Amino acid sequence: MLKKLTIKYGDGRQDEKIVHVENGKQVKIYPKLFNIAFAHCKTFKYEVEQHDVLCPAIVNFNGKYKIMPWGIECHPKTELSDIRVIKKKKTKSKQKLQTQQKPTKQTWKFDSSSGGGTYTVTKIGNKLKCDCPGTWRAKDRRCKHIKEVEKL
Repeated sequence: MLKKLTIKYGDGRQDEKIVHVENGKQVKIYPKLFNIAFAHCKTFKYEVEQHDVLCPAIVNFNGKYKIMPWGIECHPKTELSDIRVIKKKKTKSKQKLQTQQKPTKQTWKFDSSSGGGTYTVTKIGNKLKCDCPGTWRAKDRRCKHIKEVEKL
């Protein structure tokens, strides 16, 4: 388990270190020996933004350990449990693109020639669909209502 150790020395210096601690053990500091005025220790996790495809991996490059695919240098005893993956936030430009890409929807109503009610032709994007039985009968799936809308 990784810990972040913040140390303030008597002469005003401040130091932060990432240290590895075995489970159940504590970080040992020696205030009198090293003139430590204040020390604080808390659990540490590397935070990486979620990758589109790959999951985190720890790789040794000539003695330097890195969290891939981000290339973040890390402590040699880092484990996968020491990495927190943060989900990507949608940017405003992505949200605008998603709303702009929605196809427009148009509808037309036609009375049935047999007097059995009305039928609706719906256009979403470039596709036309009709809910009349003639659509199923036509080989090209274009009933008289769809052909009428295409003339407009």
